[in-house]
Amino acid sequence: MTSQPQPPPEDSPQVAHESQLITGIVVHWHNERQLAELLDSWPQDPRFKLVVVNNGSTETLPEGEYRRIEPGRNLGFAGGVNAGIEAARSPYVLLLNPDARPLPGALDQLLEGMATHPEAAGLAPRLTGAQGEHQYRWQLRPLPSWWRLMAETLFMMPPPGPVDEPVRGARVEQPAAAALLLKRDLLNAIGGLDEGFYPAWFEDVDLAKRLAGLGHTLRYWPAAHFHHDLGATVPRLGYGGFLWTYQRNQHRYVAKHHGPLPAALLRLATFLGMVARLLLLPLRQPRRASNRKVAVQGLLGAAVGALSGWRWPVRLASTIAQTAGRRRREAP
Repeated sequence: MTSQPQPPPEDSPQVAHESQLITGIVVHWHNERQLAELLDSWPQDPRFKLVVVNNGSTETLPEGEYRRIEPGRNLGFAGGVNAGIEAARSPYVLLLNPDARPLPGALDQLLEGMATHPEAAGLAPRLTGAQGEHQYRWQLRPLPSWWRLMAETLFMMPPPGPVDEPVRGARVEQPAAAALLLKRDLLNAIGGLDEGFYPAWFEDVDLAKRLAGLGHTLRYWPAAHFHHDLGATVPRLGYGGFLWTYQRNQHRYVAKHHGPLPAALLRLATFLGMVARLLLLPLRQPRRASNRKVAVQGLLGAAVGALSGWRWPVRLASTIAQTAGRRRREAP
């Protein structure tokens, strides 16, 4: 008589993987305090695992129930997320900034949302600030056209977001990746995040654009509620580094999805926009710059970057060229 196969022990890797439903992927870069707060808020539930990719630490990382990945260098946000996806075994992954924390029941609500919308590629939860202020105008945006990006650069227009909070299950074109639930198999199928958007910015816009191009939808699920502090990385990177990188990655996005002519026009608009901001400095100091001297240096750097096709300043350009995509080139 043929013996029946026995189920694996409860503590076996197979059972552990089957019990995991969501893996939170946190790309950490000198955010030890925020990471500790996130670990405190993460539910102690075997269905919900946490993976922390350590791109750089100033202090010892906090203790906690999570898997830690040490790549030995800064992979950037996209590279860190891809490393986390490789380590995950759950059907869903939750991209999560260190300064975003789930409120009680938020992860269960995400599972409920996916059960309600199984066709969706993922869900964006509700984000609120420390005082309860809503962030949907910043968080939930339409995919940008190249001419809209030109207008933002030239005239300092804020990106458009919804005037009122969308209803539960509403389709969202481009939710921010500060907290975003996605199907792991789908991410693997499309090659994960594009690591060329190094170290950060526009990799989530690129992801949303690729998903939309394949006919996939992303939806809003406000019943899943997260607190988000906003902007934990920018102060450490510095205004000049942020501005140059943001504008460079914006140009890369337009070149990738809209072609060389719109990209060339955007570069020109970026140069003119930086010059206009320099002229307006006596009247208007950029919010992210600590003082006007820092603002002048940052704006000049971005103007030179746009004019040179992001080959200057050499220090910034060489860092991007040496690091962006290196992890994938090294992969077998």
